[in-house]
Amino acid sequence: MSEHNDYVFDETNEHRRLRSQSTVFDPITSRLFTEAGLAAGMRVLDLGSGAGNVAMLASQFVGPRGSVVGIERDPESIRAARHWAEAAGRDNIEYVEGDVTTLGGVDGEFDAVVGRTILVHLADPKAVLRAAIGRLRAGGLLCMQEVDLTHVWAQPETPLWKQIRRWVVDTCSLVGVDYGYGRSLFSVLGSLGLSDVRLSIEASGGGGERSVAFAWAEAVAGILPAMERLGIASADEVGIGDLEQRLDAELDAQHGFSVSPLVFGAWTRLAE
Repeated sequence: MSEHNDYVFDETNEHRRLRSQSTVFDPITSRLFTEAGLAAGMRVLDLGSGAGNVAMLASQFVGPRGSVVGIERDPESIRAARHWAEAAGRDNIEYVEGDVTTLGGVDGEFDAVVGRTILVHLADPKAVLRAAIGRLRAGGLLCMQEVDLTHVWAQPETPLWKQIRRWVVDTCSLVGVDYGYGRSLFSVLGSLGLSDVRLSIEASGGGGERSVAFAWAEAVAGILPAMERLGIASADEVGIGDLEQRLDAELDAQHGFSVSPLVFGAWTRLAE
């Protein structure tokens, strides 16, 4: 992914965080792809593929007659994504090392362009979207997802849940990441001259075994180096080793539940 000011997540353990995130987001993304019309035989461009989660999901939709090209700047992420695709027998996925702001190394036109939580990390997301739209065939599908962290993450919002939310929000603010970007997605697509933009809003959540505390704990772990660098919180204060367990324990004691990020999906098709 291209950096905004700083990519807020520590890329050392980024694959683990993205895999954890995918258990929450993939069902939501799958429903979005179904509603948007991602279909067998399509050639799909995945913006900012990371560890390959979205590309793997898209490859299921397009099937063996279709293909997915994922563009990602981090070579280690590409190696991990290729290994995953090969192990799963997905020979309809290709990964290109490059920058989504230029789409260097990506050839040809596409039936669909997709991306999940990529725009928020870019200095000029509209420019990236314009470049991506320029690679779509007539009638092609643009389908993007971004998150919004502005809601309350647990009910009741216990002291620890309130604290981790403050840590994450403060860190995002200081590195220039708009943690409510998902709410802008619909308007951003409309501002590019795209018509008939559709919108979906979803979240996962629950208590006990259905708690999503694990995903929030992984997110905190991912930004911990930035938190320490910015003086927001130390590793000792965070206590990442048992953070998930402590988050769940506070909610269980009050019969509460946790909520994932709000996931905003927006999609449209170009004119034929």
